[in-house]
Amino acid sequence: MTFKIVRTITFSFFFSFILTASATEGMWIPSMIKQLVSDDMASMGMKISADDLYSINHSSIKDAVVHFNGGCTSVLVSDQGLLLTNHHCGYSRIQAHSSLEHNYLEDGFWAATKKDELANPEMEATIIKEIRDVTKEILADLPENATEIQRSEWIAAKTKEIVATAKEGTHFSAYIRPFYHGNQFLLFIVEVFEDVRLVGAPPSSIGKYGFDTDNWVWPRHTGDFSVFRIYADKDNKPAAFNEENVPYKPAYHLPVSLEGVDQDDFTLVYGFPGTTENYITSSDVEDVLQTINPLRLKMRQASLGIIDAAMRQDELTKIQYAAKQSRISNAYKKWIGQSKGLIRHRAVEKKDSLERVFQARVETNPDWNEKYGSLLLNMSSMSVLIEPQTISREYFIEFYFMGPEILRYAGGYTELINMCKDKTVSDAEIAAWVDDRKSKMGYFKNYDAQVDKDIMQAQIKYFIEGQPQAFFLRDLKKKNESLAQFVDRLFDETIMADEEKITAFLENFSRGKAKKIEKDLAYAFSKRIYDYYFEVTKPNMQKVATRQDSLQRVWMSALMEVVPEKTYYPDANGTLRITFGKVDGYVPFDGAEYAHYTTLKGVLEKEDATNPEYNLPPKLRELYDAKDYGDYADASGEMRVCFIASNHTSGGNSGSPVFNANGELIGLNFDRTWESTMSDIMFNPTICRNITVDIRYVLFIMDKFANAGHLVVEMDLVKASK
Repeated sequence: MTFKIVRTITFSFFFSFILTASATEGMWIPSMIKQLVSDDMASMGMKISADDLYSINHSSIKDAVVHFNGGCTSVLVSDQGLLLTNHHCGYSRIQAHSSLEHNYLEDGFWAATKKDELANPEMEATIIKEIRDVTKEILADLPENATEIQRSEWIAAKTKEIVATAKEGTHFSAYIRPFYHGNQFLLFIVEVFEDVRLVGAPPSSIGKYGFDTDNWVWPRHTGDFSVFRIYADKDNKPAAFNEENVPYKPAYHLPVSLEGVDQDDFTLVYGFPGTTENYITSSDVEDVLQTINPLRLKMRQASLGIIDAAMRQDELTKIQYAAKQSRISNAYKKWIGQSKGLIRHRAVEKKDSLERVFQARVETNPDWNEKYGSLLLNMSSMSVLIEPQTISREYFIEFYFMGPEILRYAGGYTELINMCKDKTVSDAEIAAWVDDRKSKMGYFKNYDAQVDKDIMQAQIKYFIEGQPQAFFLRDLKKKNESLAQFVDRLFDETIMADEEKITAFLENFSRGKAKKIEKDLAYAFSKRIYDYYFEVTKPNMQKVATRQDSLQRVWMSALMEVVPEKTYYPDANGTLRITFGKVDGYVPFDGAEYAHYTTLKGVLEKEDATNPEYNLPPKLRELYDAKDYGDYADASGEMRVCFIASNHTSGGNSGSPVFNANGELIGLNFDRTWESTMSDIMFNPTICRNITVDIRYVLFIMDKFANAGHLVVEMDLVKASK
């Protein structure tokens, strides 16, 4: 990491660029758009009101926007709880229901009736009921001289109190999230539905067309959608899966437009973006470019090389690892694009320019100089101090959580071991735990021990080298044993990689058997890694992180005070946001220019029967040859597939509804262009574009390709007026 001394200079070109924020930049809190950006939205062409987008006094569009299983967004499109999201958001569920006999990943799935819809245990759909600013309630009476630890404890106590009051006497859930790095706090009151069933999904040759090659790329030709349905009890309240449950009747569902989009049309994305870091310093960006992203890419490249090769060789492995490969490769390719974008568009220099002007203003104002004079220097110092732990943490995440599955599976037995050692825990409670674990042996349905072993072999060297102290192998490795030999022995000796062995072990389980688990090499290695992170790395990080978080909060507040002419929107944190822009092509690099939409013609032009990423179902070609597009073609007779716009989106916006100026659904957001992935750190309006599957292509695939027109009939279609 570069330790940077901030120098005083005057305004620069880069600073002027940063101040000239595009009207399309920002992820806005729905409850605050009336005060902050509704005029900007209207000037860009929006015809509905802020109250149409968000209201707690009457139904509004927010009631149709659904947080999909915590990681994506979805949208209600019928009065029977019909839910649209992306194919890749439903991918793990589609994969879980697939087998060699019923390969829904390859063939697609469409429920002919509601009775045919497939249940998804542990899946949730969350609807926001109200967003309330509770900053004053949380920070009121907080002592001015409170330490960071005291401040955190105060906030935690106040949060618990406010959440409990909000939930009291209701069936709602609630949570509070910080904004502007802890300068603001909002309460979210939500309704969480537990019965979400799979209704339909196109084959991956449509829903994932282009696979990894086209991921994060424009032009795009992917029908990235899937269909689910929310069920509720007879009173329309959330309930666990039950055959007696009925389709949920939402307070609002979106009308679906058949009009399509043209260049410069207004668009609005409503969803749950995951995480952005738009206010980190230039030193932090350098750290991402020089240390963090290279580390992540090295680890994922190692595992993907193993998984991709195995999937090419065996059809069952292809099914078993489809969702896992997608999860690993998605961020892998994103980080490559992010680094390229940040370098090409000189993010470090632009952020450095802002910091220099900030410092120049601070030094000319005695009050500011007293409060903020050493702020940037202190932030840089903290980043240097925390770097070794940051590196250790990233390796832990990539190896333990994204690497060989046996580490996580074996680690799951820690609870059983602790129960067996605790004399206050009864034998009946232990037996119940074991029975529950035996009932979850479906884990092995999607597990291949050889693939997992090869992943560990590919990653372990990098992981060990990335730790300040690799003590996890102490007493585990034999003398002069290489890492490769250690991995071979681990998989040879463990019972954790074989369903028959672990099932037999759990039969007639008694407390004494816990000692055998502790001696199992896979368990011992997993526990050493896990304990090292939580007992060494994380505590060391927290010693500095508390101070670092405090500085980031002050930096955010100071920026808004010292440089008030810049537009400030809160970083994404998984909460409901609105972003708006216009349909627009762009110039990605010298000599190239991209149009704002793609068509079915382009889908067929990419077709390659020898390449599984571009191998189309024959029926789609038949429909194309016959130009049998139903009511879903545009005015010129083309079947459009995707379009791009200048909305500021991030991970978590996958599946987000995209509206036109009238508040009608025109598509489902599913990606960003590769050049746009830098927008999590720095948004550039000339290059950043979100990618949307045209809703007419979604309807065309449902109706004409899948013969699932009964689902289209559920929707309120708005005919084209052009």
